Amino acid sequence: MAIYTYNNLLELFYERYQRECKNEIFLQSLKTKDLKFTWQQTYVCIQKLSNHLSKYITSQDRCLLISENRPEWLITDLSIMLAEGITVPSYTTYTERDYEYLINDCKPSVIIISDNTQLEKIESLINKYGFIKEVISFENIKKKNISFLGDIFNETTYVEKKLNKLDLCRKDIACIIYTSGTQGNPKGVMLSHGGILNNCDGSGELLREIISNKPKFLTWLPLSHSYEHTVQFVQIAVGAKIFYAESIDKLIKNMNDCSPDIMTAVPRFYQNLYTKILLN
Repeated sequence: MAIYTYNNLLELFYERYQRECKNEIFLQSLKTKDLKFTWQQTYVCIQKLSNHLSKYITSQDRCLLISENRPEWLITDLSIMLAEGITVPSYTTYTERDYEYLINDCKPSVIIISDNTQLEKIESLINKYGFIKEVISFENIKKKNISFLGDIFNETTYVEKKLNKLDLCRKDIACIIYTSGTQGNPKGVMLSHGGILNNCDGSGELLREIISNKPKFLTWLPLSHSYEHTVQFVQIAVGAKIFYAESIDKLIKNMNDCSPDIMTAVPRFYQNLYTKILLN
């Protein structure tokens, strides 16, 4: 794949989607075994969610995404791009005060959450700010004014957008990722389509010699972090099957569950692993 020729990340996904067997599983949760999506289902769900988001956002509007790693994360990220919005990923470990700062700073038109645990942290903020037009949950919370993602995916009709004919260029913003805030309040860092594509291009060269044609990835680092967020596009670029770990506590079990060809980690993980090996 000539990644350097692509204008945006949706083109990257579309070109790989065109090459893959549409009925093969692309995204697989290890926490909920029946939560999985084929390449075809992923494509259709991106279209449907994008249609829904387009009712509430216009170009460059921010969409706050608060969720642990799971298949819907990638679908939502690409759907926001297709609706011409900007994804603002957030850590699930944040407190209500953290979220209030984030919401005040980026002013999202849409907030997307994984479940009721995350809703409880932001529920008092939803009605406080008039710029929040829609709240979507991955889980069926069954509360007024909270849309259920499953209902959106079950829509029978949708307008199909051409992913390879979009008015998105490499310099356009793909996401805004907030720093940890170790020195003052977190700062929103704007990452472009081109910047992430360049990382995918370089990663592809490095991975070519060590992975198979159908590699399996296990993802467990937070997708709200710039590293793992970029890795999901590398996974798309190489046509991987992506497994989403249950939690860091069950990482060893999950490695046995899916036998990944590759997984990304940070130095602290290897330090802890090395310590455990020495203790045993």
